[in-house]
Amino acid sequence: MRHLLVTSFLMVLVLMTTGVFAQDYVLTVSNGSIPNNGSGDLTVNLDNNGGELQGWSYGACNDTAFLTCTGVVNGSTVATVNDGGTPDFNQMAVFDEGFTAGVVICFIGCATLTNGTGYELNIATYDCTAEGSTSVSFCDTLGSPAVATVVVVDGASIVPVQNSGDVECIGVPDPEYTYAAGNASAGYNPADGNASTSVDITIAETDNSGLGAPFPNDTQGFSMGLGNSSEVVATAVNLTLPFEADFGETSIYPEGWTAGVVYSFTGGAVLAFPSATTVISVDYETGGSMAGNEDGAIASLTWDDGLGSPAVANVVVVGGGSLTAAQSNGSIALNPVVTSDWIRGDANSDSVVNIGDVIWMISELFTGGAASSCSISSDANDDGSHDLGDPSYVIQYRFIGGPMPVAPFPGCGQVDGQTPEDCEGSSCSG
Repeated sequence: MRHLLVTSFLMVLVLMTTGVFAQDYVLTVSNGSIPNNGSGDLTVNLDNNGGELQGWSYGACNDTAFLTCTGVVNGSTVATVNDGGTPDFNQMAVFDEGFTAGVVICFIGCATLTNGTGYELNIATYDCTAEGSTSVSFCDTLGSPAVATVVVVDGASIVPVQNSGDVECIGVPDPEYTYAAGNASAGYNPADGNASTSVDITIAETDNSGLGAPFPNDTQGFSMGLGNSSEVVATAVNLTLPFEADFGETSIYPEGWTAGVVYSFTGGAVLAFPSATTVISVDYETGGSMAGNEDGAIASLTWDDGLGSPAVANVVVVGGGSLTAAQSNGSIALNPVVTSDWIRGDANSDSVVNIGDVIWMISELFTGGAASSCSISSDANDDGSHDLGDPSYVIQYRFIGGPMPVAPFPGCGQVDGQTPEDCEGSSCSG
């Protein structure tokens, strides 16, 4: 007993004399999350804040109730630690309950691991076998004989500081989908309040493959309901599938619409949504609801599980089961657009169509004359352009019995699709 105490004292004295302290060397297993019934990697890192290391050995143990170690490979440090190559001795062994590693960098002392942090020693692969929290810890019990957890400095074995890694074995989520209503805008004339536009409806699956879930998944159908605020009403709900579904039913209500789709009653057709895919295009109109409103409005499009009787749920069918979809609402920006009345052929905006307009048109077209403040009025022949045909049309009408210009003529008016830029001012606007 006395001999043992003396030996221990001398060893401590030697280590103190050479400046070797256990706290200068730290082994750490990384933390991580691994999907249940899936696999994942953890790394073992070394911080060397002491002397030059000649080698090391360790065991890393796991609880087989949660984890099974299936493999271990060299980390980036070990791959090059011996003057750019692997160590002279590099032994790894894998067990269900963990793994061991032993390294001698160079048998003749030609290379060492100098001071530094974050040295990557090994990368181990684990399978999760049950959901829950567990850890991977350094141990001295694996192998036969058991491998000790030590680092070697100047031929002496030092037990380093050891940090376990926390591991979360997480359950694999069910497929997840998102219904998204697009955003759109439409202009209206406050005089009548009419506007129309269309909105695309998409489905997208969330990529959970990193959690061990299959991706993408085949769907067999879906149902959905989207409400709208009072500024707009749906006028048509159009399926945009790449095939004709065996069942595709849509219903429109003042407050929204619903759709139910089964691709194939016999299972012969499926759809996957690895990215946002348009499945429905919906036409909306204001129906004059914005008449007199010169401020504009935002019509909301909100997913609703209460539309229809019985109510239609927002679900996707996968493997015969219904999965509730996440939802992203949309909107329609309704913008007032004031357009001016005008008279066809009245290029000079004097309220009459005569030889003066012919001269104005020719001057504007060929001699650099002033441009009309209402360019659309110069389209006397209603062919969608302004050219020599327009003054010729007016001459024929006024002097040789040609046809009368089409509306708006002879009084003031507008045409469908007119924009504010078509007529910035005319005699009709005072």
